[in-house]
Amino acid sequence: MEEALIEEMVEEILLRLPPDDPPSLVRAAMVCRRWRRIISDPGFRRRFGRCHSAAPVLGLLANLRDGDGLDDDFDFVARFVPTTPFRPYFPDNRDRCALDARHGRVLLTMAPLPPALGDPFSWNAAVLCAGHDACSHFDCHLGPFFVVLLDSNTEQMRVHLYSSEAEASQPTYGPPSPLDGVETLPTALVGNSLFFLIYASQSILEYDLATRNMSVIPLPPEQYVDFAVLMAMEEDGRLGFARLANSTLFIWSMERSPEGHAGWALIAAIDLETLLPVDVFSISEDYVGFAHGVGVFFVPMLEERLIFSIDLYSGRVRVEDCSDGRTHGVVPYTSFYTPDFRQYSVAPV
Repeated sequence: MEEALIEEMVEEILLRLPPDDPPSLVRAAMVCRRWRRIISDPGFRRRFGRCHSAAPVLGLLANLRDGDGLDDDFDFVARFVPTTPFRPYFPDNRDRCALDARHGRVLLTMAPLPPALGDPFSWNAAVLCAGHDACSHFDCHLGPFFVVLLDSNTEQMRVHLYSSEAEASQPTYGPPSPLDGVETLPTALVGNSLFFLIYASQSILEYDLATRNMSVIPLPPEQYVDFAVLMAMEEDGRLGFARLANSTLFIWSMERSPEGHAGWALIAAIDLETLLPVDVFSISEDYVGFAHGVGVFFVPMLEERLIFSIDLYSGRVRVEDCSDGRTHGVVPYTSFYTPDFRQYSVAPV
């Protein structure tokens, strides 16, 4: 009885280790066999996630291109840039470009595209857990998943739903295809809907994962999609839209009327230059990154190796160094990480 109580107390302590410092769990697991067994248990991983609610940003997938400090054999690479002590074994994904990251997974471009697409004029894709509407996402990264691909290769935009457990479904056709195509910017998942930015029509495509219906939502008046980001508003579960203009980050929240019509309300205008150190380079408007679930924006500097992360909730500002390479866009990677030492032996203490 006493031993069980001690083990329960140890687990309560371990559950409170910071999720943005994965090595702390590794060090704890090396203390003794009991601690290793607790941390390696799948139930501990689920409880760890519930204890901390939102998964931390472990790093960024930075898209580098055109031999920027890379070998000449590769045109581009998706490089993992850590924002915590977490380090993957292979940080570079050669000849790949990161499109999306969600529920512990990263979606990278592949060549060739699925045969059913032919050679689409423009397209974008998203990845999500197959149980997105019923899963807590604390420990589902090894389970089934969906890839949702939108393309404008036909007169009407069409969505392909790919499952890790089944063949691709028949495409769903929606509104007319835009002349200038679909933006390859990370999507937003809000409730049961995925949202894609559409360039030519200055609009957003909403795809309902349950009904497979599509609808078009206009952007806020006089707003262009260049350097913009779609976001899930954590406070009220609504869709958000943000863009940079003259070093100011403008944020809108979507509101629906009782009849279902979409409108926008400007909820924030943040002067980023007042948040950044006085000795940094000017802000670039080439892209904006956003980490869903934790409210962190990633803003590039004109000195293209540097990216600043800005936490909307705490106001904390940090510099992230992409090292050698010019960054053309980032995809934040958020996930819980707990080690599994069940296959290794650790001497008892």
